[in-house]
Amino acid sequence: MSGEATAREVERRVRGVRLHQLEGFFHVATHGGFARAAAEMPYPITEPALHQQVRKLERALGASLLVRGPGRRMVTTAEGRALLAFVSPYFDGLPRVLRGLAGAGAGELAVGTEPLLIEGLVADALADLRARVPGCRLQLLELDPPAICAGLERGELDVGLASLSAAPGRLRYEPLGRLGLALLVPARHPLAARRPPLRAEHLAGHGFAVYARGTEGRAFTEGALGRAGVRLEVAAEVSTAAAMRALVRAGLAPAFVPSLTRPRAARRRLRDGVVVFDLTGAAAGQPAFGLLTRDAPLSGLAARFAELTRARAGRAG
Repeated sequence: MSGEATAREVERRVRGVRLHQLEGFFHVATHGGFARAAAEMPYPITEPALHQQVRKLERALGASLLVRGPGRRMVTTAEGRALLAFVSPYFDGLPRVLRGLAGAGAGELAVGTEPLLIEGLVADALADLRARVPGCRLQLLELDPPAICAGLERGELDVGLASLSAAPGRLRYEPLGRLGLALLVPARHPLAARRPPLRAEHLAGHGFAVYARGTEGRAFTEGALGRAGVRLEVAAEVSTAAAMRALVRAGLAPAFVPSLTRPRAARRRLRDGVVVFDLTGAAAGQPAFGLLTRDAPLSGLAARFAELTRARAGRAG
């Protein structure tokens, strides 16, 4: 076959490439397998149909794009990596653009955050945004850091907030501050009468309300207390900070909670009688928290939310 004939044949085959084939390849390459990709596709599709899409794309290009790697995971070839790098920005950003076009005139914003960052930061920033853009529609998802990163990479989230030291993959991380630690004590608990600073021996023998085992909040609490030389004794496990504060108000037990706002005093009493001790200084090495975004300039609601979050974090520091 002559060079001219070969070029014509390549052009004919390339013109046969369809967008849904590229989308199928993108999801399989991103999720590492046909079954996982079929489960995560934005529309119903069977694994065999997805397999056929990718194979038609490979035949049209005359190149192998995916091969089976360790653990039966599908991995990209050199040609596959080149194609994935080109199509990823499009498929990553498409859901966000479509949400903006289909939303109300003011637009939509999807935020993913660790639960411990909602009270005192994310909730206030969203309230500020809604006051400034009354017509906007907001979506707040409580997720762990890996799920936040995955949501951003897939274009399901516009902004994320998490306690991380650096951003993985193709994401950008902007540190906003460091988490503090507070102890909430019921009004009639023996610890409520103590004066700061609280020491490890003061906490010995008391049970505490804490986040459930295996959660980010529990790991944060145990790490902070461990650095301060405090052995944690559990009186109750809860799933949210709101439930923890309710148990404290009811008098069940004191509770360690992450704190974003540094109080003016090491000890203060709230209106409901709960006593708050700031333990941030006693528990050094607190984790950083910050904004997670895709590696591209923010615009619209995402940019305004980021500005408001920075302002709130600056006031909390």
